[in-house]
Amino acid sequence: MRAFNSLLLVLLLLALPAYGQSKKLVIRGATVVDGTGRKALVDAVVVVEGERIVAVGPRADVPIPDGARVIEAEGKFLAPGLVDAHIHFFQSAGIYTRPDIVDLRHVVSYEDEVASIRARLVDTFHQYLAAGVTAVVDMGGPHWNFEVRKRAEGMADAPRVAVAGPLISTVARPQLDLGDPPIIQVSNIKEARKLVREQLKDNPVFIKIWYILPPSGDPQENLPLVKAVIDEAHKGGARVAVHATQLETARAAVKAGADILVHSVDDQLVDEAFVKLVKERNIIYITTIVVYEGYADVFSRDIHLSEFEKLRGDPVAMASWQELDRPVDPGEVARRQQRVERLRSAQTIQMENLKRLHGAGITVAAGTDAGNIGTLPGPSMHRELELMAAAGIPPADIIVSATRNAAMVGEAVPRYGTIEPGKLADMLLLSADPLADIGNYRLIERVIKGGTVFTPDELLPPTPAAVVQRQVDAYNARDIDAFAGFYAEDVEIFRLPTGESNLSGREALREKYREFFEQTPDLNCQVMERIVTGNYVVDHEFVTGIAERPRLRATAIYQVEEGLIRRVWFLPKE
Repeated sequence: MRAFNSLLLVLLLLALPAYGQSKKLVIRGATVVDGTGRKALVDAVVVVEGERIVAVGPRADVPIPDGARVIEAEGKFLAPGLVDAHIHFFQSAGIYTRPDIVDLRHVVSYEDEVASIRARLVDTFHQYLAAGVTAVVDMGGPHWNFEVRKRAEGMADAPRVAVAGPLISTVARPQLDLGDPPIIQVSNIKEARKLVREQLKDNPVFIKIWYILPPSGDPQENLPLVKAVIDEAHKGGARVAVHATQLETARAAVKAGADILVHSVDDQLVDEAFVKLVKERNIIYITTIVVYEGYADVFSRDIHLSEFEKLRGDPVAMASWQELDRPVDPGEVARRQQRVERLRSAQTIQMENLKRLHGAGITVAAGTDAGNIGTLPGPSMHRELELMAAAGIPPADIIVSATRNAAMVGEAVPRYGTIEPGKLADMLLLSADPLADIGNYRLIERVIKGGTVFTPDELLPPTPAAVVQRQVDAYNARDIDAFAGFYAEDVEIFRLPTGESNLSGREALREKYREFFEQTPDLNCQVMERIVTGNYVVDHEFVTGIAERPRLRATAIYQVEEGLIRRVWFLPKE
């Protein structure tokens, strides 16, 4: 028995290194944009052990550890994972998610909406990560927010999640109260302090105040409550983030001791005194420009989604936007139009204020307010970066705002957000330079979170609509390998209205279309309209460039199974 135990001990000791060794990863040859604002490092080597970066430097200076997995990345760009400094998990981005703004509870109950959101949390995590957002800050919601944080902490394929509890508010939102409200109105100082102490038990990233102007329009009216919350939070060692979109409420909040302004000021242009105050107090100023655009686009039914948004956005939320009724009453038509105009005007003010504050050296953090109607979790971050560029912010500074600075919202002393030794290995491998064009942050080849490597498609398999669109893109590029790759081995193509089989099998499709592509150098298919029902995609297509049929209209019905097109029915019309 003693000999057996000794043998068992030896076997266990031999096994320990396999389990105890940190995994080692090397990205070699990429240009590193590290998120600090420093000059990019060309032909670099980045070494990761376990979850953390241990070395960053020129190829000649950084040795490759034995046994490391090496990703060859010549011609690529390595940048920090994006950090969305303002999101809400209790909202879906769909039309039913804010009954206090658009009340459609007679169509979909708010109970059903929240149940759906909670059931699809893993999908939401994947939407963020596949879009390159490796960390998010939830700016307040129900107490089940803390469950979301715990769930994300147990998953490699989820973004890092920092959360706040219910918003301590100067106004009520009873439409959102299902027993665990995301917004709680306070009526006196004693109650305000009590709410802070209760939230501190759950270790929130900060205490969030919803500082809304009273009917009188006087920010001083609610200021004592705001001061009480800030004082109690600071006593408990917590920072305070304040929703204050008007200049005077923002000014009052900063003077009262707020640490973070969670939105851009949108009612008027900021003055020099405000800029000086924000800089002196070292306030973090979060952008959230895209959220007004999302609301305005949905309310006006004038939605323009990028291909990236279509590919990585939540299909349930996107489909719901079409379910907003068209008002018939002239008064309601006018009111909705006025609302859209106010939103677009406020967005213009936000962008000018961002430019002024950035120019003064204020710490700007990129955030989207994702989850609100029209603002998709994940892809909306890239639209936010585009809007920052439209406001005149250089790409290098946008990157710092969306990585290092945004990480400072999630953690007072961030463990992530830059590519530096000691930091958590949250990085994106991009196929083009984000310093040349911030839009290149969309060109994600690999997502690395805590040293674990994913491809976007692994995290978020393409939707049926995305699969069909990709094959349309390959068709237009006349790329036969890519085109055929979107079809199943046993694909069948039928002609309507007869239903006769026109083609069977991927290889037959490849041979037919290879010859067709060679003969049609000007081929182009434009999708005029698309309807998606489950795994069926119906496209109304307009095709040009075919010699014998120069203008062809067709209806194509695609059946997609497991990420590939299994059957197609064509109804051509000259």
